Amino acid sequence: MKMKFNDQKKLYRQNALTQSDILYLPDSRGLDVTVVSGKCADIIRSIHGSMSRLAPMGDDERRSLWFEVKGKRWEWYRLSVSTYKNRHYLYITGDTYDHHVFCDKEDCNSRHCFYEDELAEIFSKIEKYVAGLVDNILSAPEQYNSYVEKYLSYYRREGLIKRSVLNSLIPDNSYDGIDIPRVINLYENQVEPTLFSEMTLRRYMHYWRIAYEAVYGKMSGDDVEVFRHSSKGHEAREYNLDSEDDFRRWKSDVSPYHGFDVVYARVHLYPTYTNGQWHFYVGTGSYWNLDDCFRAVIGLSDAGISVELGEVDHILGILKETDYVEITPYAYRYMQGDDIGSQMKLPYADEVGKVVIKEIVANTKWNKLEKVSPLA
Repeated sequence: MKMKFNDQKKLYRQNALTQSDILYLPDSRGLDVTVVSGKCADIIRSIHGSMSRLAPMGDDERRSLWFEVKGKRWEWYRLSVSTYKNRHYLYITGDTYDHHVFCDKEDCNSRHCFYEDELAEIFSKIEKYVAGLVDNILSAPEQYNSYVEKYLSYYRREGLIKRSVLNSLIPDNSYDGIDIPRVINLYENQVEPTLFSEMTLRRYMHYWRIAYEAVYGKMSGDDVEVFRHSSKGHEAREYNLDSEDDFRRWKSDVSPYHGFDVVYARVHLYPTYTNGQWHFYVGTGSYWNLDDCFRAVIGLSDAGISVELGEVDHILGILKETDYVEITPYAYRYMQGDDIGSQMKLPYADEVGKVVIKEIVANTKWNKLEKVSPLA
């Protein structure tokens, strides 16, 4: 017999964690892992024991559950466990900045929690909640899967929407002041890049300055002084500015360290040597910095310099609105693979209005959620 919604809520929220419990957990940034010992480590292994009653969902014996946390309103979180090299990991994840990773043994990214004794109380609550939730799931797995499918917030889901549809709902003003038809023409009808028989640091500085000023505006001083605004500009004093050999040495020295950045770590003016000639490559992997990239390309074009262009297919897909945008709570700056030009978080109603949110949800092809099933 199918349970009523209110009965399902009561079932899956028994012994629920609170937002205060989550806030007490040490945050994890990037690959950070909080290593615990003693009672906390025992509890992690106990949670693994409860979760091992479910079928694995991925590599390293990963198993995951969606669950709700009590606060001013109920918020969805994801709990996962995995095992790697005899280490037991526990993950609790909300949005991008609400991420907590624990392990019962040291690993290369681990750090210790200085209040582990107090943390054990929260871990005990997690242990009790997970054990009960797994019991309830195993009594009716499809009921739990249906509950999550129906009620999991779209702010915790991932999916794809056509950029043309999204832009019709939320106009993209990222490129105000940029001649986009000209940019499309430059990328669509690429010409051979301008070739140089010799490249020196002084020459590179000159063209770097053109790209830099196209992004940031006119600067006072000569090319050498302006180049000191770059991440490696101060190191130019160590080289002969008019020697190609020294330029090659500088190029090799700074290549691993953002040496060619017009916009730090985002937009690059890279000198390339092919068939005895030099030319420039301009590219970025950052969707959030496409406007800067376009300004640099146009600035160099205005100076009579054609460049090799990077990420052409992605950029044309974005500008001609033929690609997709991935909606994900973990959206970041980088262009994605295939026909996915960028990512974004689902906006909130106070940003774009409830009607727009409903239209975005309706026009997004949402990824299927992983189903929980008993261990065979």
